[in-house]
Amino acid sequence: MPYLQSVVIEAVAYDEKTRLLTARFRGSGKVVTYEEVPPEIYDSLIFADSISAFFRNYIENIYPLREASRPGGKRDTSLSASFSRF
Repeated sequence: MPYLQSVVIEAVAYDEKTRLLTARFRGSGKVVTYEEVPPEIYDSLIFADSISAFFRNYIENIYPLREASRPGGKRDTSLSASFSRF
């Protein structure tokens, strides 16, 4: 999973086959998976001038999501392996 130069998002992973975009947020460590994300949206996110703005405008509140963080704010360590470069 590429680490990003963003104040909001630490890293993302994308699975083109399942169209799942997983994002880990800075500060909280929250991990969220967005469903049905087209590959061109992922590519545009990675190369956006402002990753945070692109995320807010084109992903957040647009694609269905599921939170992968554990209750109590603990990270789901089973996702750690997903946060590596493809």
